[in-house]
Amino acid sequence: MSRPFRAETAFFLAAWLLLLVAFRERGFYDPGSLWHVTVGEIILTTGMPQTDPFSYTFEGVRWVPQQWGAEVLMALAHRAGGLDTLLLAFAAGLAALYTLIFRRCVEGGMGPVLAALVVGGALFVGAFHYFVRPHMFTVALLGWTMMCVVDYEAGRRSAWRLLGLVPLFVLWTNLHGGVLGGTMTLGLAVAGWGVLFLANRDRQGAGVGGRRDGHPLPDGRGSPIRDWRTAFLLGGIVVACLLTPFVNPHGLEMLRIWRRIVASEVLPRVIHEHMPLDPATPVGLAVVASGAAYLVLLAGALPKLRVTWLIPLVWLALSFKGIRQGPLFAVTAAVAAADLWRHTVWHRLLVRYGDGSLARDDPPPRPGVRWAAVPAAAVLLALGLQATRVPVPVVGHGWARLDPDFVPTDLTPYVATFVDRPGARVFNDANLGGYLIYHAPRLKVFMDDRCELYGDRWIEDYADAIGRPPGELGPVFEGWHARYRFDWALVMTHPKEAPPVERYLLSRPDEWRVFARGRRAVLFQKVMSGE
Repeated sequence: MSRPFRAETAFFLAAWLLLLVAFRERGFYDPGSLWHVTVGEIILTTGMPQTDPFSYTFEGVRWVPQQWGAEVLMALAHRAGGLDTLLLAFAAGLAALYTLIFRRCVEGGMGPVLAALVVGGALFVGAFHYFVRPHMFTVALLGWTMMCVVDYEAGRRSAWRLLGLVPLFVLWTNLHGGVLGGTMTLGLAVAGWGVLFLANRDRQGAGVGGRRDGHPLPDGRGSPIRDWRTAFLLGGIVVACLLTPFVNPHGLEMLRIWRRIVASEVLPRVIHEHMPLDPATPVGLAVVASGAAYLVLLAGALPKLRVTWLIPLVWLALSFKGIRQGPLFAVTAAVAAADLWRHTVWHRLLVRYGDGSLARDDPPPRPGVRWAAVPAAAVLLALGLQATRVPVPVVGHGWARLDPDFVPTDLTPYVATFVDRPGARVFNDANLGGYLIYHAPRLKVFMDDRCELYGDRWIEDYADAIGRPPGELGPVFEGWHARYRFDWALVMTHPKEAPPVERYLLSRPDEWRVFARGRRAVLFQKVMSGE
C-alpha cells in the first residue's frame, strides 16, 4: 500500500520551501513579472488589446499579447493573493516538475540520495533564469514532452501518449512561444527513430527486438518505429504539433512576433538573457560543468545509446548560442539521466560495490499518488492563508516582495501619488517600464522590455544612446523630449557612480529637478518656465 509520506513527499516539500525562500524577491527581478499581470487584467476586464496600451512612443502601433493565456492565469493568481500567490504557483509548479523527475530517477535505479543530488543539481543549474513569468510554462512543458518521448522510446508508453501532445501544444502556444522548442524536441526524436528504422529496416522486419506490454521495445540499436504504419503515425503527430501555433486568437501575427524575436540580431548583443553563454561566468561555468557531467554519464552507456538520450546535447549546444536555453538543457538532461542511469557502467559498479544508497538494481514499488496528499494539502493551506491575508512567514500573506535593491519600491508612494495621472508621460529606463506599468497603470511609459513591439532599430538606438557619456547623451535626450514632451523622468542610479542619464539630468538643474531619490532610482520633474 502506498504510504502518504515517502521520499517524493520529502523532496517536494524541501524543494517547494527552498524555492519560496530563495525566490521571495529574486522571482520578480524580471520586469515582465509585473507587466504580464497588468496585461492579464486588461484581457479580463476589457478584452484582448490590439494596439500598445502602455507607451506613448508606440501608442496606436499594432501589438497583441502573444503570451495571453499565461498572463490571464497570472492575473487570476494575483487577484487571489497578490505577489504571494504568484510566487506560490511558481514554487509549487517547479517543485512538482522536479519531484516527477526525482521519482523517475528512483524508479530508474538511483538511490534517493543520488536522485536528490542529480535533480537538485539540475534545479540549481537552471535557477539563474527562473522568474515569475510565462517562460516557466516552457520549462515545465518541455520537461513533460521529454518524459513522453523517453517513455515511448523505452516501450513504457504507446503512441497515444505522443498523440496527447497535440492538444497540450495548443495550450502551450497560447502560454509561451517556447512551444517551438517542444516541437523541435519531438521532431528530433521522431527523425532519429526514422533514420534508425530505415537503416535497420531488414533487421526490424525480421522481428528482432520484440515487444513488451503491446508497446515497442528498442534494444539499443533499433527504433521504436517497427513498421511504416507507425512511421506515418508519428510523422502525422509531428506535423499536427507543427500546426498548433496557428491555433491562437491572433492568427499569423503570433508567428510574425516569434519570428521577429528569434531572428533578431540586436537582442543577443543588448539583452542579457539572449546573449551567448560565457563559460567564464558563474552561470556559464555551471552550465558547462553540468554538460560535462552529462557527457560522462552518457559515455557510461556506450555503445548502446538511444535517440532521446542525445536530445539534451542539442539543448546544450543551443545554450552556447543563447544562455536562456540553459534551463531547458538542465530539465531535458535530468529527464534523460533518469532513463539512462540503469544502462551505464557507473550504475553497475555502484550496485556491485556500493551499499545501495546510491544505486539499486531492483525497481522500487511504484508509489501511486498518495505521496502527493501532503504536498497538495500544504499548497492549499498556503493558498488559504494568502487569500485570507494571514501573515505567516514563507507560506502566508506578505512574504513575497520586490527587492528594494533592485526595484525602486521606496519611490512607489511618489509615483502613485504625483505621477500616476491619466495620460501622464514619463521617461524611464527600459528595465523600469514593468515597474511603472504595474504601479502606475494610468500613465504612459517611454519603453519597457517588450522587444517584439519596439523592434531592433529602436532597441539598438536606445542601448547605444543610454551608454554614451552625458555630453553625447544630452542631444539625444533633448531630441526625445522635443518629440514626446514628457514631464517626468525615472532613471536608475548606483551608489558608486551615477549612470550617464542621471548625471546629465543633474547637470541641468534649470530644466530638471530631483523630485525624489531612492536607493536604486531617481525621480526627476521637468522645471516649468517661470519657476
